[in-house]
Amino acid sequence: MEQEPKKEPNVDPIGDWIEAHKAGSGEIEYKGKKIPFTLIRREALLALPGFLGFPDGKHLFISEEVLEEFRTPQLIHEIIEFSELKGQEGRCVEALKQELLFVPEKIRPKYLGYRRAFFARLIEFQKNSKDEGFKAEIAASYKFLQELR
Repeated sequence: MEQEPKKEPNVDPIGDWIEAHKAGSGEIEYKGKKIPFTLIRREALLALPGFLGFPDGKHLFISEEVLEEFRTPQLIHEIIEFSELKGQEGRCVEALKQELLFVPEKIRPKYLGYRRAFFARLIEFQKNSKDEGFKAEIAASYKFLQELR
């Protein structure tokens, strides 16, 4: 009798990290689709307040400390940058431009200040990264935000 080959367990370190630090979940609507996201406990990444991500176009997440009214535009940014524009030069600035279309005018000044501060922190957080392309993307977005009023 032939033995069945052993199946490798699914290895998903990002999914495991998200599950281990999950504080809640939600969903946003974008282009007529409901997209789930996970709220992550801020303690999971103290070195980068307000962190968020969409690695490999799956596992959309954001820190629980991000104000609720700021979450949707930022999550939309991640979706655009890491799925619609994945790998394209200038994707971060383009995602930022589209993100800002989802920011209500009454919170725009506060939101822009928050995003400027976030990108400044992100640049510092990534300074030792070897991913020069990503560092150029976030630097361009920070410069774009500095020019907005």
